[in-house]
Amino acid sequence: MEYKALVLDVDGTLVAHGERCARPEVAEAVQEVQRRGVKIVIATGRTYFAMAPEILGGIRPDYAVCANGAQVLDGRGRLLASKDFTPEEMYALVDYFEDYSHPLAFCFADDYYVYVEYERMKAFYKQATGHDEYVRDGEDQTRHLQSMPFGAFGILPPAALAGFEARYGHLGLQFVPYRPGYYDINQHGMNKAVGMARLAELAGWRPGELVSVGDNDNDVALMGFAGLSYCMASGSAKALAAAKRVAPGVLENGVAAVAREVFLQP
Repeated sequence: MEYKALVLDVDGTLVAHGERCARPEVAEAVQEVQRRGVKIVIATGRTYFAMAPEILGGIRPDYAVCANGAQVLDGRGRLLASKDFTPEEMYALVDYFEDYSHPLAFCFADDYYVYVEYERMKAFYKQATGHDEYVRDGEDQTRHLQSMPFGAFGILPPAALAGFEARYGHLGLQFVPYRPGYYDINQHGMNKAVGMARLAELAGWRPGELVSVGDNDNDVALMGFAGLSYCMASGSAKALAAAKRVAPGVLENGVAAVAREVFLQP
């Protein structure tokens, strides 16, 4: 099979948790795959501005599927497709998180705006990713008056999810764990496979021509969509069960191993 695109998650796959950027061995392997004519797609829960080349170790992807499928962009950051929250969905999140002082950030086109508990959310991003420069204080709760967000990130105890479901379950919002207590929040039915299917349609790729690499629950749908999928050995139980193959963990530079196995054989 001639694969047309290598689709990579960021956190826990391309970049180890707590590290500021992709390691040189990983970045160099991905760049060599790209030089051989294979397109590089970043498929992430992050927004486009939070995957700058310095975070990706110098990798400049050809396309990006961001906010777990809600946005599809080309390599220059030009928007190809987007699915925004409705006002009802956004206000429901603000209402619930504000009632219990749980940190809540929304993904907008320019930055993350924290509508509830800014200092706690900023500290989390600094600790988890080494970056907080794209996390803005949005506690005046006015940024959505310019344009609606297309994703959210919340910090709350797992037990609190039942309370949100009881109050706003009719909206069908999805809480996908980054790790227990930390959640990407997306619209009903939105995932990386949805965004990737839209990109594949635009680029003229078949699912069988895609290789995906991920590590977490938000990669599961994409693992089922791509013709060949890998989960990092350090990945979640659901992701390991969904992937067709297992790669070395992120601390063992697993993406570089996948690149060599699939694309860089002599």
